[in-house]
Amino acid sequence: MSDDMDRLDPYVEWIATEARRPVSIDPAARQRLLDAIRAEPAPQRSGRVLAWLVEPRRFVLPPIAAAALAAGLVGIGILGGSTINRDGRQSTERPPADVASPRLPDSARAVKFVLIAPQAARVAVVGDFNGWDAAATPAVREKDGTWSTYIPLRPGRYVYSFVVDGTHFVSDPAAPIAPDDGYGQKNSVVVVAGAVS
Repeated sequence: MSDDMDRLDPYVEWIATEARRPVSIDPAARQRLLDAIRAEPAPQRSGRVLAWLVEPRRFVLPPIAAAALAAGLVGIGILGGSTINRDGRQSTERPPADVASPRLPDSARAVKFVLIAPQAARVAVVGDFNGWDAAATPAVREKDGTWSTYIPLRPGRYVYSFVVDGTHFVSDPAAPIAPDDGYGQKNSVVVVAGAVS
């Protein structure tokens, strides 16, 4: 080891000697430093973190990336929407056997119509599928105040409305509105997809 020290530059020797020398610290200076640290208030991290989380940020997407993101979201909506019917049932579920006709034609599909009308005494569904006859398709009152019925419909577009207490025509709030019927009445539209497999 002494041979290595002899070969070192004199400045390096001096630095090494100084580095090995014990450091003396004034006890009063150490106490002043600790007192100054204790006097400082504790940092308020939660406020800064929350402010950082809710701070608005601006994201810039290239047009191609924005179009791809929009197409992906539309695709998710289409795939998710195709598995759920208007009444919330999965498309693989069938309506209860006692409500639908026992055997529907192959091209027909049972469509459930629902109206929330807890004060109504009776509700019926009328449309171009039953000649707008209020007696043809009465709805059944459920425990929660809704009225519902299943109607077998072939694929196509149908205009319909609910008749409440035999006199009031009410459009379906959960369905698209059809153009005015010429008499000032707003009706609803239901589109039945292709044949059931």
